[in-house]
Amino acid sequence: MAFKQGLTPWLAGLNLPVYTAALVPVLVGTAAAWWGDARFDSWRFALVLVGLIFVQGWINFSNDVFDSDTGVDHNKHDSLVNLTGNRDQVFWAGNFLLAIGCLCFAALQDPMLLLLGIAGILLGYCYAGPPLRLAYRGWGELISFTCFGPVAVLVAERAQSGGWNLGALTAGLAVGGWTAAIAYAHHFPQIEDDRRYGKRTPVVRWGRLKAAQRYGWVVLPAYGFLLLGIWTGQLPWSAGLALLSAPLALRLLHLTQAHALDTRVREAQPRAVQLHLVSGLLLSVGLWFGWSP
Repeated sequence: MAFKQGLTPWLAGLNLPVYTAALVPVLVGTAAAWWGDARFDSWRFALVLVGLIFVQGWINFSNDVFDSDTGVDHNKHDSLVNLTGNRDQVFWAGNFLLAIGCLCFAALQDPMLLLLGIAGILLGYCYAGPPLRLAYRGWGELISFTCFGPVAVLVAERAQSGGWNLGALTAGLAVGGWTAAIAYAHHFPQIEDDRRYGKRTPVVRWGRLKAAQRYGWVVLPAYGFLLLGIWTGQLPWSAGLALLSAPLALRLLHLTQAHALDTRVREAQPRAVQLHLVSGLLLSVGLWFGWSP
C-alpha cells in the first residue's frame, strides 16, 4: 500500500495515548489469571496484546472513515481522513490492521476466544459503522465499556488459564468503566458538530452542564465494582490498590464540571486516559501480587 503523503499524517493521527485502552485490559486479565491459577505464558500474552492493539487500531481507523462519511468530523483536526486526505487509504489500512489482529487471536487456537473476539469486533464495527451507527444513537459509551472492559479482560484471562472466573469479570467491569470515561470526555469539545450531524451523544442529549454533572455516573461505578468484588471474595484485598486512583477521578469530575462551558474541558480526555492507565496498572499489580487475609 502506497502512502502518498508519507508517514507524517499517519503518525499525527495515531493518538498513541488512547491505546492504553488495549494495554490495560490485557494486563488486568493476565494478572487475574496469575492470581487465580498461577499461570503465565509470555507468548500467549504477546498474541493477545498485539491482537487487541491492532483491533483497536482498526476500530479507530474505521471510525474515522465512517465519521467522514457522515460529515461529523469535518472540523476535527486530528481525524486521520482529514490529515491524509484519502478516505479509501485509511479504510484499507484499517482492514489490514484488523487482519493482523484476527490472525493473532486465531493463533491462540481456542474457538471460544475466537468467538468472543469476533463478538467484540462486531460491536466495534457497530459503534460507527452503517447501518446501526450505535454511537450516533447514544450507545457509544456502552460499547466502549463492553469491548475494552469485560470482553477484553476475559479474553486475556482465558488466554492464560483456559477458563473463566468471576474475579476477572468483576475486574473487567471496573476497567470498562474507566474506558467509558475516555469515550464520554471525548464528546464535550465536539458537541456542535455532533449536534449538527445527528450524533446523539450524552453531551448532545443533555447539554454540556448536565452532562458534566452526570459524568460521575460513568466514572464512579468502576470503584463500586471493585469494592463489590473484594467484599464477595471474587477479588483479593490487594485489588483495592486501584482505589488509590480515586483522587484522579475526583479531579477529573471537578475539571469537567468547572469548565464544561469553556475550552479547558478539552483537558478532560487526556486526564481520563491518565485515570484509565493509573487505575489499570494499580489493579494489575494488586491482582498479580494477590493477597487476602
